[in-house]
Amino acid sequence: MKKMQINNKIYNVVTMSEYVATQELYDEKFTAIQDHGIVLPIKQKTDVGPGYYIQSNSMVHTIVKPPEQDINKYSESNIIDYNNAKSIGDIMKNNNMLRDIQSEFITDDENILNLKITDDDTPEMKALKTAINYKQADKSQYEDRFDQYQNDMRLLTKGTSITLGKLISICSVFDISAELVLRDKEGAPNPMNTEISIDLTEGRS
Repeated sequence: MKKMQINNKIYNVVTMSEYVATQELYDEKFTAIQDHGIVLPIKQKTDVGPGYYIQSNSMVHTIVKPPEQDINKYSESNIIDYNNAKSIGDIMKNNNMLRDIQSEFITDDENILNLKITDDDTPEMKALKTAINYKQADKSQYEDRFDQYQNDMRLLTKGTSITLGKLISICSVFDISAELVLRDKEGAPNPMNTEISIDLTEGRS
């Protein structure tokens, strides 16, 4: 897996042969093609700017190259390459690099995500929605972080309950640290006499 930032957007980077061979696996909105030392995003007919303008159901495409003064923005030297990771440390380093890049532009004032909290929401769902609302996040800037963007957004906007696994996943998407605390209830028989606390999101990307 390779990632790269181009004009305030993170793309999955593949070669043209990889894209053509398994085109159905790639979301065109978040895919860029690496070729001859530069990386260009896949573009739609109505888009503008440098990129590969690929016609649907056709091998024909038009390449619009960046102007010379902008060529460094599209250089393959900017790629974050998970394929070369040899250890967990390398993966974590790549994750940190990616988050550092994203933190530079996840500040847009438009398309702010404000989730409606209802009486039917479970406590954990209320807590998650409240945390996301406080962030005043532009949801479009987080879209590529989701494994299932449409399904997860539907859950956040229409759902009233959430599993622990999904809560952890969405917290990680929004850079929210989630903690689980276990302690004795007041007057509990056979008390633990201690408090157990774990960070649910630590080490997860």
